[in-house]
Amino acid sequence: MKFVLYTSVLNQEHYDVLVVPEIVKTARAANSRDGITGVLLFDGLNFTQYFEGEASSVDALLANILRDRRHKNIVMILSGDLPGRLYADWGMGYIDISDNQFDMAACLAAADFSVNSFKQKMSRLDVE
Repeated sequence: MKFVLYTSVLNQEHYDVLVVPEIVKTARAANSRDGITGVLLFDGLNFTQYFEGEASSVDALLANILRDRRHKNIVMILSGDLPGRLYADWGMGYIDISDNQFDMAACLAAADFSVNSFKQKMSRLDVE
């Protein structure tokens, strides 16, 4: 099972936060079709997304994200292989952290950061 974790910034030169529900809706349909599971977090400006699936599907999704004009400043945090899915039940979980006290930058910068620690922190947040 391949996974990718990245961050990006909403391209506010062309889009505003009203585009985010459409991103989630489109992602859920495409991910269901392509066997992708994961979670998207948004704080009003920044995206953090983890997704997993078969390597060819993950690579295709990543290529689409890299071309997507709604994102800019894409930074790869982690990618690799896992023996199984971390988010088997989430075609695309969505977490709005804009009104939350959650500090994504601190989470990602932690010395002990891993996909498993990321999942533990996400399990404490409300998922739509």
